[in-house]
Amino acid sequence: MSSDGFYDFWMEYLNGHQLLATRLWHFAGTAIAVMTAVLAIIAWNPIYLVGAFLLGYGSSWVAHTFLEHNHPLSWKHPLWALWADITLVRLMLVRGLTEDVGKFKWL
Repeated sequence: MSSDGFYDFWMEYLNGHQLLATRLWHFAGTAIAVMTAVLAIIAWNPIYLVGAFLLGYGSSWVAHTFLEHNHPLSWKHPLWALWADITLVRLMLVRGLTEDVGKFKWL
């Protein structure tokens, strides 16, 4: 991958999330990770941040390995991958969980 910017990364990210099941795993993992991060702040316990990371990325890695049969892009660009996950969740909330990933290309 030779991404020149986030848009190029986003296009590759969408290509790796063709299956609805993969997107749902990302949605659930990101939602659980956000709730766990909020819990870390409320409880003032940084160990929950480790849990948030493992739950958030772990669920995504499971989906890519066993459902999509590809590799997550979070290893190449962790911050862009995080932003792409948040963008995907936002789009799924606004446009619907089952909308075709091709429609997400038009941010």
